[in-house]
Amino acid sequence: MTGLVRLRPWVAAAAAAVLLAGCGGGADDPADAASASVAPQGGAGESTTTAPVGGRELAWEVSLTSQQRILRQVGPDGSLNYGWNQLVGPSTVDGQAVDVEMLGNVDYEQGSGPFFGFVSLLWPNGDVLAFRMDGEATQPATAQGSSDSTFAAELTVIGGSGAYAGVSGGRGTFTGSRSAQLGGQVVGSMTATVAGL
Repeated sequence: MTGLVRLRPWVAAAAAAVLLAGCGGGADDPADAASASVAPQGGAGESTTTAPVGGRELAWEVSLTSQQRILRQVGPDGSLNYGWNQLVGPSTVDGQAVDVEMLGNVDYEQGSGPFFGFVSLLWPNGDVLAFRMDGEATQPATAQGSSDSTFAAELTVIGGSGAYAGVSGGRGTFTGSRSAQLGGQVVGSMTATVAGL
């Protein structure tokens, strides 16, 4: 294992948006970084993702803290990390309070590598909108241990319940960062274009 990470094209674009935001590239807000990777190219509802045309765009900021986790370090120098983490935090979608739950599975070498899992938007009345999450974590070579990572992921709509039971698909992005050890607080932005709302 060389420690190099091969990024998918959409991951590279989203990661570049996050890095530019942190380097004074004109986006001081994580939401700007997310919108840079999902920039409109035509009429309302169109984006550079493969979301269905005519879908409705949702956007929300997240600050997630770990509720439970099993994360392990292996290898001769402990540089291989794997496991899962449940992170939750409050947010607002379309002016309504929601809880965001992220169930993330990681497979990192020296803090970088693939992750996948699920993101659920949970309304107080029991409505749910669920996404599959597939992404890459990147840690600068100067970082020590498992801190100071950035994240870029694609979101794919799984389905919903209640007011969201009729969703028929959609895609989006998650960009974020963590400046604590693996399992620590994650902050970022999510956007998704959802069909059937």
